[in-house]
Amino acid sequence: MMKQNSRCRAEARWSLVGGIGGWALVLLLVIPLSSDRRQGNLVASTAWAASAESGKERATERWQDVLGKAKKEGKVVLLGPPVAEVRPSIIQAFQKEFPEIALDYQPGSLGPMTAKLRAELASKKTSFDVAVGGTSVLRSRDLFDPINTRLMHPDANRPEAWRSTRGKGLKWVDHEKQFALQTSEWVFAYVLVNSKLVEPASLTTWQDLLKPQWKEKIAFFDPRGSGAGEEVASYLLVKFGEKFILDLVKTQNVGLTRSYSQIADWLAQGKYAVGIAQVPDRIEALKKEGVPLRAYSLTDAPGTLTGGFSVVSMFKNGPNPNAATIFINWILTKAGQEALMRPQLYPSLRSDVATDFVPQYTLPQPGLDYLDTYTEEFQSKREQLSKQVRELLGR
Repeated sequence: MMKQNSRCRAEARWSLVGGIGGWALVLLLVIPLSSDRRQGNLVASTAWAASAESGKERATERWQDVLGKAKKEGKVVLLGPPVAEVRPSIIQAFQKEFPEIALDYQPGSLGPMTAKLRAELASKKTSFDVAVGGTSVLRSRDLFDPINTRLMHPDANRPEAWRSTRGKGLKWVDHEKQFALQTSEWVFAYVLVNSKLVEPASLTTWQDLLKPQWKEKIAFFDPRGSGAGEEVASYLLVKFGEKFILDLVKTQNVGLTRSYSQIADWLAQGKYAVGIAQVPDRIEALKKEGVPLRAYSLTDAPGTLTGGFSVVSMFKNGPNPNAATIFINWILTKAGQEALMRPQLYPSLRSDVATDFVPQYTLPQPGLDYLDTYTEEFQSKREQLSKQVRELLGR
């Protein structure tokens, strides 16, 4: 009986992975019982352990079945981030893991392609399988299938592997927690300065930018179109109102650009002293060349929480649904996150992915009041906010 008890205790400990059922087993083994009841519960514990083992086997069989079908499909088509370094990083890492599934990486953004994709969906000939991008999926939900039921890799959706400012677990952008899975979260709406031209003590708040000394010395990613400038302008509109936007852009006569690298380049050349809505990759590239750039948050509005190009979704009627499932699970593993985040300098929401390559000014700091823009609540207002900005500034 002692040997049998030892074996059953081991089985009960193993079966803790089954959650509540596992805890029930531990309690049953700890509470004093009569001999007959103890024997019955030992039998029950063995049944629970066998059930858990059977569940793991079924999950493995399901994964192997999908993987086999994916290999027959032979490829997966990705609408991926339009960042040059991301494409080779993801292709190399994915092919290393799944050499029999080719990755057709097509860089681009969902927004400009929506009409074309709707026409394809109507004819049931969708070009893409998977998208990794921003929040446009919320405005085009009819193009996408749920992915929550496709997360089957044992390392893909473990709650303890993921954490965000909301807490542990996966961070879904959509209310249904099915369509748009965010895998990075970082601070945006900081300012960038050429530290040879700007004393940090002279610029600590957004209101400081309205001082005469900064007139014609500020560069801004054009907020009248979609992108980084639109997000920052919408944030400033929420925080400070219409007059601030007009005073900043019009009265201070800011320089506008639609290039994601131009702001940092202008500051490096000394053409402007302060930059707004410059993404980190160009900043860090110039800093490596010795350019004295510094990015930091301002005290009266410390910034937004964004996800950049990190939201994972799956198209309806894609040509390779099984390969799409494999890719979605893989991109959520440590290796997949490394391949996606490192070239973009993003921090992954996976707690086991290193952040040594991530700029400190993009990491959320405890106690600061950030505005999370990667939520349905904010995105439902964003179109109206963007329209307000365009009407204020003109086209």
